[in-house]
Amino acid sequence: MSNGQLVKASIKPVNPEGEAIEFMFNPKEYTLSKTANWPESSSSTSDAGQKNFAGGKGATLSLQLFFDTYLHRRGRAMDSVEDVRVYTDRLWQLLHIDQQTKDPKTDKSKPPEVLFQWGSTWHFKAVIQSMQQQFTLFMPSGMPVRAMVTLELQQSADAKLMPTGPSTYQISEQTRRASGNTNTDLRKTHTGSDR
Repeated sequence: MSNGQLVKASIKPVNPEGEAIEFMFNPKEYTLSKTANWPESSSSTSDAGQKNFAGGKGATLSLQLFFDTYLHRRGRAMDSVEDVRVYTDRLWQLLHIDQQTKDPKTDKSKPPEVLFQWGSTWHFKAVIQSMQQQFTLFMPSGMPVRAMVTLELQQSADAKLMPTGPSTYQISEQTRRASGNTNTDLRKTHTGSDR
């Protein structure tokens, strides 16, 4: 548990291993989606055909990240504001194929695996499937200082969807017990005000 302290979300390269990239701002939301292939065979005895499982795909995690070096200058002179690409280029590098992962038999490389983590209750092992970057603020020189990055991560073949940490139910129960009331509205903060 974070004891009420803000925990920064991050993406860490795991195969090959690398330094974690901590986000400037936590995502305001993220979306998990998963599909399964259920082909339908026609039936002469019912209105609905028989569905048979024909395979699944890994889950997809979609999120938007906000990067802003203009806000993070904190009293520094305007000419010392950093190019926001210094931070976002590290994410772009996670889309590049690492030649060290090439299988000598097939001559094919595996995509770099990453670990999205936000706190200690949940993480998502995946590969970055797509990345889009939109620049929204520039210095007079044209240097970008603010960007919105949209990421789609595809679950790794050997990863479980919820590999560690308690379930949502367990977290809710812990929060209720900590407040001393099992009927507590969990949308309220520990101070009792609405979020």
